[in-house]
Amino acid sequence: MCSAAPAALPGLVDLAGDPAVHERYEVVELVGWLAGEAAEVSERFVAPGWRPALESVRPRLLALLDDTDPAVRRAAITLAANGIRHPESAAKLRQRWTVETDRTIRIDLVFALGAVLAWSRDEALREDLKALLADEDPLIGLAAVHALAASDPAVATDEVDLLISGVLNADTVRYQGSEWVGHGPAALVHETGSLLLGDPATATAFARAVARSGDTAKRVAALGHVQQVLSQWRTTTEELLPLLAAHLDDESPEARYRAAALLACVGERGAPYAEQLIARTTDHTVRDARSATTVGDAAVWALARQHHPGCVPGLVKRLSGSRLGFGYASTYYDRTIPILEQPGIGEVLIPLRGHVDALLDAVITRLAKARRDAILASNLCQVIAAWGPSTAAALPVVTRFLDDDKVRPAAAKAIGAMGPAAVSAVDALRRHTSEPAAAWALWRTGADPDRAVAALTDHVTRPDRRHTMIALLADLGPQAASCVDELRSLSRSADDWTRAEAAYALARITGDPTEPVTILTELAYPLAHGDCLPVRIAALRHLADLEATGDRVRELAQAVIDSERRLACSGGWHTFAEDEQACTAASTLVHHD
Repeated sequence: MCSAAPAALPGLVDLAGDPAVHERYEVVELVGWLAGEAAEVSERFVAPGWRPALESVRPRLLALLDDTDPAVRRAAITLAANGIRHPESAAKLRQRWTVETDRTIRIDLVFALGAVLAWSRDEALREDLKALLADEDPLIGLAAVHALAASDPAVATDEVDLLISGVLNADTVRYQGSEWVGHGPAALVHETGSLLLGDPATATAFARAVARSGDTAKRVAALGHVQQVLSQWRTTTEELLPLLAAHLDDESPEARYRAAALLACVGERGAPYAEQLIARTTDHTVRDARSATTVGDAAVWALARQHHPGCVPGLVKRLSGSRLGFGYASTYYDRTIPILEQPGIGEVLIPLRGHVDALLDAVITRLAKARRDAILASNLCQVIAAWGPSTAAALPVVTRFLDDDKVRPAAAKAIGAMGPAAVSAVDALRRHTSEPAAAWALWRTGADPDRAVAALTDHVTRPDRRHTMIALLADLGPQAASCVDELRSLSRSADDWTRAEAAYALARITGDPTEPVTILTELAYPLAHGDCLPVRIAALRHLADLEATGDRVRELAQAVIDSERRLACSGGWHTFAEDEQACTAASTLVHHD
């Protein structure tokens, strides 16, 4: 809120009140955005003159609640409720309720009164809103639940039937002018469903009911709500699986896509519906007009997550054709963003080690064509690295990528994963030992171990070292003994990733896990309280690999297993993948103990 805002405010109010001005509601909206932002942000971000300027024009702004233009009244309602947090605003809004006849504006008034209740704690207003729960108009009742939930979230779970009825009966086309309902059925389902996410039972009931709507947009939005519920709660999966399976045959391509993609997210839990998914692998309908992704792409992905052989024909076809159907690389975004997109091709292929014989030729062919696409080439090299020694047939193609600066680290790891079978690449690796992964790969071939160890251990002493390079040292075991002092120092680093990889490498090199386990446990322990970061999952996986024991480790592992909520940092399908990683590591620790 810079100094231009208070300077401009009087002129904006003049425009808003002048009937000769066209589109006055847009001016009121602008003032509402400014006032609402100023009410939310820290005082240090608000220009000193803003509050006096707003106070001086408050009567004129509140007078707009009685304007003859309905659009101006709607904008003024939002402004008064969110931006002018003053007792007079509450009084004027309640007064407007007694005389307003426009049905759309009355709905907006209910939402606005809820916003007022959140900052005024007016108990008389609360009772008035509670009375509206019994209104004969289901949309007024729906609005009343939203209004009360703004300050008392428990109201939503108590009134889930009213929420379901209101959403199913809402004609969003009729209320396009509404500030709260007029953004369309998807927004209405999303905003209403969000009120219930804290309670898995009611959130699931809402999803199941709205997913049966005859309105396609509401059904699709209900599947978006299902994603949010599944992303939050492990405990809802079994109850929601039949709903997803039912929508594999929905008339809407987007609904079919979402159903298949969510079955992919839950992985092996979706195995009972493999035959339905196989039938959908030939569904070439694009999910929506903005995307080239098809329903079949999601079905192939879902089968891959189940390690089902039914995914193989679809993957071979996509690797061999012009349209991949998956991302070239992984894409991460915040957990609060409810996006559902296809994963990177590497993420799909890496777990399919059991199908290497059927997939390797297609991967090699696609990699050979990726000479001008470093991102795709790197990801396919990561697949080959994960599949290990059985990929030796890819060596000639992979070796060529050692000359590409952008692909070299991934190509080197792929060669190293082949072990002694990659001995023919030794000369090429020797030329690139300035790349830590190439030095590691040279060691893995067994052809020149002394040179490889010397090159790799030298990297750890350099100031530009990264945690990914430190991780390579763990493989060397006692051969990297010269790095112990450096690693012990790095295990006390302020950087969590450096500390995690240094501690793990230290345990693998010295054979003494005592100190490293303490470090890794401290790094991972916030997971016990649901506080998740990728490095914490990595630390937990290292503990599992070291077969760590002890009361604190056991307590951590059991808390991860017992959590009703998913443990994840990222959004989309990565929410499920990260939670799986944490649970797998925790289960391993409990079993070891």
